[in-house]
Amino acid sequence: MNQKLHAEESVKNERIIRYVLLANGFSTGALGLILIFFSHFVATLTGLDHSSALVEVGIFLVVFVVFVFWTVKLKFIPPRFVLIFSVVDFLWVIGSVYLIVTDGTLFMMTLMGIWAVSLVALVVGVFAIFEFNYWWVNRSLNRASD
Repeated sequence: MNQKLHAEESVKNERIIRYVLLANGFSTGALGLILIFFSHFVATLTGLDHSSALVEVGIFLVVFVVFVFWTVKLKFIPPRFVLIFSVVDFLWVIGSVYLIVTDGTLFMMTLMGIWAVSLVALVVGVFAIFEFNYWWVNRSLNRASD
């Protein structure tokens, strides 16, 4: 118990990561809801002609947001949770790059679609860097907080 208390007191950048996770949660939740409720419009606007796939991505994003907000409410944010968020965010960026690079293979993205995917990937990449930094600085606390 004493180790856990020590870990909570010695965590670095916890206030910053809470804001980063909140921003990540709100923006991801907004995108998820847009994909769920306006998938046909998004598909038409971006050239991503698979509305049902967009809905599935939206549902995944909403589930992801629930976990993010649950983590933000914890008294101590475990670095390993933030590492999971960072990995998911980096995978999103990699998937976005793949989507843009393979444009025309499965579908033809519009210029608006390429810009939208790029902008979202950029924002998600920034979140991933902050999250990875939090994990890196506090990685020794993973063992101490168990």
